[in-house]
Amino acid sequence: MESEVVVRRVSDGLQQTFRRLGTLASGIAVVAFLVGLATFATGWWVFDGSRGAWLVVGGLLCLVPVLAALYARFLVRSTAKHSPELVQNVRSFLDTGVKSAKVLVDHDSGQPIGAYAKSFGEMRGELTQRRRELPALFAGVQAITKVPGLAALAVLGTVGIGILGTILLLGGLID
Repeated sequence: MESEVVVRRVSDGLQQTFRRLGTLASGIAVVAFLVGLATFATGWWVFDGSRGAWLVVGGLLCLVPVLAALYARFLVRSTAKHSPELVQNVRSFLDTGVKSAKVLVDHDSGQPIGAYAKSFGEMRGELTQRRRELPALFAGVQAITKVPGLAALAVLGTVGIGILGTILLLGGLID
């Protein structure tokens, strides 16, 4: 019965992490879209003579952060789709006795440590091999490991295109 409590805690912790990641990815996507749209519109105004080039180059630059945030959101949503299976997947994974399962639970204290584990690499390797058997846990670990990097890319990209938009605006006003 104690292992059932641990499995439930781990699953609840992972689901809470997915909700937070989903909220983060959605917020970043909205901000990236607004900043990208403003920068694209500014470039469209400034590059009046070469709008075709701006359409391609500026469009790609402005879309990268949005696409990164939307992909992060997609990963989290696809994980949420497998949410009902998560408890069983965690139970199966912990029962296998695989060394990498310790990433999910500290067996000395019985406390879930997945939320602050530094590396899910070993666990991802094991789950990649068993992704058809444990789809919810595979999707969850994939989201937890990829979404922060995608969010960072989206945030840095948004800051970069925001700076570009500001420079274009200043250059357009000076002209």
